[in-house]
Amino acid sequence: MMTKRAEIEFLDAVSVYFHHATAGLGPEVELYQNPEWGAKMREKAIRGMHYFDGVLRSQPYVAGNTFSMADIAVTGGMIFAALVNLAVPDECRALKAWYAKIQSRPSYQQWQAMVEAGRPAAAASSQDRA
Repeated sequence: MMTKRAEIEFLDAVSVYFHHATAGLGPEVELYQNPEWGAKMREKAIRGMHYFDGVLRSQPYVAGNTFSMADIAVTGGMIFAALVNLAVPDECRALKAWYAKIQSRPSYQQWQAMVEAGRPAAAASSQDRA
């Protein structure tokens, strides 16, 4: 339930905002854009941030007391929002604190290292040991 909510209320909304209210992937790919729809989806994404902030004020993870697929879906939304310069509102302190906790996880750090290096994390690890 919370995974689907994360997808619909946050991740998908950021995606639609990107494709309709920004340059998206460029005119060769973005054949039709509806900026008004994109702006509405930006608002929806921000409402989603506020919703998950409220959830995370009373529990450590999106779906309860343990890390789950719902956390991964919200993490995807956070990453995508950052890529399209959609800032998390300052008042979403619980969401920001949760995301800092997620970013400290080894799996997230491995992914981030892979992205920064421009190569798969396993290859980065084996080359670092050499």
